[in-house]
Amino acid sequence: MDSIMLVLTIIGTCATVVSTVLAIRAKNEAKEILKEFKEEKNRNVNNKGKINVKNTGTNSGIMSGVNTGEINNGKRD
Repeated sequence: MDSIMLVLTIIGTCATVVSTVLAIRAKNEAKEILKEFKEEKNRNVNNKGKINVKNTGTNSGIMSGVNTGEINNGKRD
């Protein structure tokens, strides 16, 4: 019984370490992306990983409001 508890404790500890390492990596990547957003020189976001955007739901509803004007990057001529 004690050996089973020891094995479960080791597994739980390993899972905690892996989770912590992944969280720190994600935090550092989020900092890099935020830094890119704040820089005026570069408006493109680079991602080294895989991004998969998917929508399988039913979308319905009413969109109200009028968009007038133009979209620019905040720089005036």
